[in-house]
This record gives sequence, C-alpha cells and structure tokens, in this order.
Amino acid sequence: MQRTFIIIMLFISVVANGQHFPIFSQYMLNGLVINPAYAGSREVLSASVMYRNQWVGFDGAPVTSTLSAHMPLRNKSMALGVLFVNEKIGVQNNISFYSNYAYRFKVATGQLALGLKAGFNFFKESDSKITTSQPDDLFNNNTGSFLPNFGFGAYYNTNTWFLGASVPEFLSYQKEDNGYKPYNDVNNYNFLFSGGVLFRINDFFKVKPSSLIRYRINSSFQYDLNCNLIMFKDDKLWLGASYRNQGAIVGLVEFQVNNQIRFGYSYDYSLGDVSHYNSGSHEILLRYEFRYKINAVNPRYF
Repeated sequence: MQRTFIIIMLFISVVANGQHFPIFSQYMLNGLVINPAYAGSREVLSASVMYRNQWVGFDGAPVTSTLSAHMPLRNKSMALGVLFVNEKIGVQNNISFYSNYAYRFKVATGQLALGLKAGFNFFKESDSKITTSQPDDLFNNNTGSFLPNFGFGAYYNTNTWFLGASVPEFLSYQKEDNGYKPYNDVNNYNFLFSGGVLFRINDFFKVKPSSLIRYRINSSFQYDLNCNLIMFKDDKLWLGASYRNQGAIVGLVEFQVNNQIRFGYSYDYSLGDVSHYNSGSHEILLRYEFRYKINAVNPRYF
C-alpha cells in the first residue's frame, strides 16, 4: 500500500502539468503563500516559518516547509516580499522561490493592493528510490528541472473585513523526452478566493469567520470554512476550527506571545477512505514581526 501510494502521488503531480498547489491550514497567518498582494499588509517587516506534515503514517505523504517575509517600503504605496517553499512528496522534491511586489492605494475606508510574483520551481524526482515486487523493476531516473513561473493577486482589507483573489501560477508544464515545455492554459489555473470578517462582541471576545475557495476549471471545486474565537483583552488566545470539503476537519490554536511573536498549531483529521490509512496532519507556524511602533488602537486581525 505504501509503495502504491508513492507511485500514485508521482502520477498525480505529473498529470497536474506543473500546477500543483500545496494545502495549508494556517494560511491566514501566512497570507503570502496564497496571494502576492498580501505583501506589506501587516505594515511592518513580518517573517514566518511553517512546517506541515500531512497524512502521518502514509509513506511518501507530503511534507512542506515554508519561509516568507514581507514589508512595506518607505513609499507606503509599495511593498515587497519573498517566499520559499520546500515540498517533498514521495520520491519528488519541489523547491520554489518567488519574489513578490504589491502596489497599494486607498479605496473607500480600506486599502486595495495589486500584487505580482515571479520566480521558479525546481522540480526533482529520484525514481531510483522506487522499488517493486520484482528486483529487476528498479527505476533509475534521477532528474531535476528548472521551471520559471509568475502569478497575480488582488487584496482588499479594512479594519473589520477582507477579500482576496489570486492565481498563484500562470504557466503549466508538459513533460517531454528532453524536459518540460511551458505553455499557458486557463483550464489549469488555480483560482483562489478568500474572505473574512471580524465581529467584536466585547473587549474580551471576538469572532472571525473566514473562507478559502480553490477553483480549477478542469477539476473539482474545493473550499475551506473557518471560524476563529479571539479571547482576552490583548487578543492573546485564538481557538479555531475549519471544514475542508475535500476531506478534513481542522482544529487550530494560536497564541500571541508578545507584540512580535505569534505561534500557531493546527491538526487536520482526515475524512473518507483515506482516514483509515493515516493519523492526521500536523502544521506548526511561527511568525515574528519587527515592530518599530505598536499600533494598540488599531490591531490587525488579517
């Protein structure tokens, strides 16, 4: 079963034509992973590291590490960010590095940002690690491919709600005998839509529902429905739950250690047939913000 899973994952990622997009449960704490227009929205230099171990118990299941940082420039209408992702799935290793640029301007009571990202994926597969029941059936293909790409996003936020839309990657890649050939096909785009709102019950209790929709023309419709309970006067503790229609219920806890440090942990419980073969998914996130001045009157919830 374990070896079969590795081969299936290998097949899926090839069929996806270079448009595979990793799953994250704590994307709200690390918005740059889904939308380049999120750059600078924290109004300080914000750096995050994330580690996700998906479907624990499955040999070859995805393990993803991310590192991101973004900040506004002296000209507050512009912001920059960088995103590094290292994802391992079975015998495959996909390393991504993207630079992000956002142009921001006031619209009504909020701020609208338009973002661009450009960079590359380094895709490596080590087929020599695959063995079958027959000793002679050993794969000896160990290849690496450099795949440039770019994406676009828009993000609008106020003090109490936000909306976002993005296409993380425009180019698809077709595997050929001499490597991968880039092409553009809107049917392969991953369209991501996000939104959320903050309800202030009192100084000690707030509620923040949100959602993330993933849509691909030639694939199935996916969505996450999330709700966070924000407690204590200084918003120290966040408790949340999510439902993912593609087969998971998520519980998460976030703790604001101080004005700079935020820690988050989430656990995904798999639903459906796959739940019999794994013990869930774990995700850990740490965010550090270099705050030169603290805005206690207008804290940021998105």
